[in-house]
Amino acid sequence: MWKKHGMRFLVLCLVLSLSFPVYASSTKDKLSDAEQDRKDMQNRIEAVEDKIKELDALRKDAKAYIAAMDAELAKAEENLVDLQNQTAAKEEEIAQTEIELAHAKEVESEQYESMKIRIQFMFENGNQSYLDLILNSGSIEEILNKVEYISQITEYDRKMLEEYKKTRAEIEEKEAQLVKEHEELEILVAQAEEEKAAIELLINSKAQQLAQYEEDIAASEAELEEMEAEAAALDNRIAELEEQWRQENSRVIYDGGQFLFPLDYYSRVTSEFGWRDHPIFHTQRLHNGIDFGAPSGQPIKAAYRGEVVIAEYSSSAGNYIMLNHGNGLATVYMHCSKFNVSVGQVVEKGDIIGFVGSTGNSTGPHLHFSVRLNGEYIDPGPYIGMY
Repeated sequence: MWKKHGMRFLVLCLVLSLSFPVYASSTKDKLSDAEQDRKDMQNRIEAVEDKIKELDALRKDAKAYIAAMDAELAKAEENLVDLQNQTAAKEEEIAQTEIELAHAKEVESEQYESMKIRIQFMFENGNQSYLDLILNSGSIEEILNKVEYISQITEYDRKMLEEYKKTRAEIEEKEAQLVKEHEELEILVAQAEEEKAAIELLINSKAQQLAQYEEDIAASEAELEEMEAEAAALDNRIAELEEQWRQENSRVIYDGGQFLFPLDYYSRVTSEFGWRDHPIFHTQRLHNGIDFGAPSGQPIKAAYRGEVVIAEYSSSAGNYIMLNHGNGLATVYMHCSKFNVSVGQVVEKGDIIGFVGSTGNSTGPHLHFSVRLNGEYIDPGPYIGMY
């Protein structure tokens, strides 16, 4: 009977002994998978951030190009207006010249008609006129004067006709030159209009590209926001799994004692626990610890006896250390310049575990000290006797 029950007890013990490692291994596997998912997510986030930077650079280039083209368009429009004004002025000159030419032709015609009348009169009455001059003249001198007068009139008519013809020819030449200049201006106006249209086409094309860049940036930023939310969820899942794994494998038990202040001589608080405007990203974020200003290389001490469960680099926390103190309690030390411990090591209260630095997202050398209880960040002040 005893052997029967004893055998059952041994089998039960064997089953129980096997079940705990499997459970722990399962938690570790889940943690490993979650951490890999987080790394993959971080790679995706960085890829999208790089894409946004690239698109932003293209957007800036497009804006600069459009601004330059706007300046060129303004010059082209100014040139076009100037040419149009010159063309209008030339048209007025041509119109005025046409009036002058019409007047010159009219005067020439009148002079020609007057001259014809006088020539016809002298031709028809030539002999009688000369006879009258001789008979009615009182002397030879008077006859010669009258003959000279008739000759001067004839010469005057001829001379005036030649001058009017010359004036008309000059005006016609002037009109032809003005028409030629007008045609040349019309060609320049057409070219200026083509140039203006080409610049406007370039601006419209680049504006469409700019709109596409802005649309792509907006889409990428929305995608980034979703991925950051997923990353935050993964961080929470990892924290839960870490806490679960630490509890399952904890080699230390917190006995409720007072924590040690993690720095010697340096207790100046540069940023308190709670919501704040992030100094780098300029957004409202929860500051999950207390920052203490201290020079690089200052030793960082373990606040209490614990097991080193994390000693690695993070893009945000830099080189950071997490100590598990048991009973769901852990402390975190961020932005270290270097480590003085390794994962799996059990340290005593006051042991030097690392050194102050400014790694990760940091604006200067300091220690970011956090306390976690059952996976949640809490105010570390009471644990180190600040209040």
